[in-house]
Amino acid sequence: MNKKIISAVLSACTLLSMTACSTTVSAGAGAPGEAGNTEANESDLKVSEDNLIPDVSLSAPGEPFKFEGKYYSDRCYISFEKGDGDKVNIKAGWGGSFNEATEWTMTGTYDSASYCIEYTDCVKKDVVYKDVNEVEKEDTLYTDGTGTFLFSISGDSVTWTDKKEDIAGGKIFQLDKDSAAQGSKDPSAPEEVKDMGAGDPDYYSGCSAMNKADIENTASDIRKLYLAEDWEGMKKYIKFPVIINGAWVDDEKTYDKVTKGKKLLDRQEIEKEDCHDMFYNGQGICLGSGQVWLNDYSYMTDKAPELRVKTIQGIG
Repeated sequence: MNKKIISAVLSACTLLSMTACSTTVSAGAGAPGEAGNTEANESDLKVSEDNLIPDVSLSAPGEPFKFEGKYYSDRCYISFEKGDGDKVNIKAGWGGSFNEATEWTMTGTYDSASYCIEYTDCVKKDVVYKDVNEVEKEDTLYTDGTGTFLFSISGDSVTWTDKKEDIAGGKIFQLDKDSAAQGSKDPSAPEEVKDMGAGDPDYYSGCSAMNKADIENTASDIRKLYLAEDWEGMKKYIKFPVIINGAWVDDEKTYDKVTKGKKLLDRQEIEKEDCHDMFYNGQGICLGSGQVWLNDYSYMTDKAPELRVKTIQGIG
């Protein structure tokens, strides 16, 4: 019940942030950080036939970052430490041998509405250690890495989308419960939601009451339509308004105009999606690395489950 209540509240609060966090429309007069633009931005997000590309960036205020700790997958770890404001200091390491490793360091911006960190300053180094904390040699490979980290609703896991090299390759990193940083969490905070394991029939119970098999079959159908660039066929899975490339599209007529002739900009992530035990958080169910987001609009109501496309990204 706690899981459903938390998810319902998050879903209601994050309607305007249903885009995956890595998508940003060019920031201009309506960009966040400029005083007095909050009300104007909401209306600017509406797409009409005369205004297909609004000049805004999507973001939403909210809670501070609270997922400090170390996350592991195979020989790779990622550590997160809260910085100033919405900044998060991040370090990742991948062991090559007992004294050699590849390391990435970056500072990202956290968006609590989407549980996402975006970064643009990643530094990658190959490091040789003389001793545990003593560096013998290091080579800087690049300093301009970009990408995102997307947390589960409970913070127990995170995915890393590295746009420079696709380092993680779709791996899910699990939180080390004994991380010292976990002690910094507010003891008065609500009990954390426990993620269901892979294959659990209630895996998606935090975001939908629909049967797991039906969710994954629906997601598979939508994935096929996306890969086929069949925007007409995808309409039957859409509940308007829908977000396309970061902007709200209100109706079918505008949708047809916005999607006409559009091609996929990158097929790699969505092709790797197998539509089983998909990543989800407060904004819905994620396909690929955020190319498509699905939402159950009937969740926590008396209506039958209604899984629909809420976001389409990565087309142009």
